Amino acid sequence: MKKVRFKMLALAMMPILVAAGLITDAWAEEVEVKAVATWKARSFIFPVAPDEAYLVGVYSGILYVDDGKGSLHASSIVCPATAEGDLKKKTRTGQGRCILTDEDGNRVYARFTCAGDLESCRGPFKIVGGTGRFSGITGEGEMISRVQVQQLTTVVGFDTAEQEGEGVAVWPSLRYKIPSPEK
Repeated sequence: MKKVRFKMLALAMMPILVAAGLITDAWAEEVEVKAVATWKARSFIFPVAPDEAYLVGVYSGILYVDDGKGSLHASSIVCPATAEGDLKKKTRTGQGRCILTDEDGNRVYARFTCAGDLESCRGPFKIVGGTGRFSGITGEGEMISRVQVQQLTTVVGFDTAEQEGEGVAVWPSLRYKIPSPEK
């Protein structure tokens, strides 16, 4: 009987202790979400060997969380990236950084690497930090990206080409933690 009373007392006291700041929740938000970002791409492609190309690009769009909940939902996303393509094997590897920004200007910073064919790429996506309410955020998941070229313009006098396209990035399981703000 004493154990039951103690548990009931402890449960009743929990909100008071949290409100007083004596007990803090280590994570304000700890979730696993499915997310997708539709984006536009603009990049330059340089021939760096007979069967190799080097791409420098920027991808930008909006990130949507599957159920519409969570702090990252509807954030803008901008990802500067580079990729190397093997035109003979029709493969590529890439890497980049992403900046997610919410409507209040708080940012999340991430890195990714990927490998795939000339139109799609998949690999690890790692959240490495943030600002404002995202300060101290960590997380990771796999990112799968795809871009369809809409326009290809060659630069006169060079083999360089400017490419514009649209695509999508998918995070089948993105896990992240946002710590509670310090008092």
